[in-house]
Amino acid sequence: MIKNPLEIVNSTGESIKNIGILANYLIHPGMILKAAWDFTIYVSFWACLFTCLISLILYGLGNKKCARYAPTSIALYVLIRMIESEI
Repeated sequence: MIKNPLEIVNSTGESIKNIGILANYLIHPGMILKAAWDFTIYVSFWACLFTCLISLILYGLGNKKCARYAPTSIALYVLIRMIESEI
């Protein structure tokens, strides 16, 4: 079926816009690092919280090796937040 020429132009425009965004990220690799850092900040609270809780549960069940993961995850979260406040 033949499409409306206006639809073809709009879809082509969207494709070119997406290619432009990709090229912008490839030309400026700092944007990729910034996006990765923003994702790390977004996920860090829940990742550190679950690590801490699981390590405390395992320590309570008798696994003595897991005792060091709770303070480590808290310290890592604090370090990430300190770096975030400086950036």
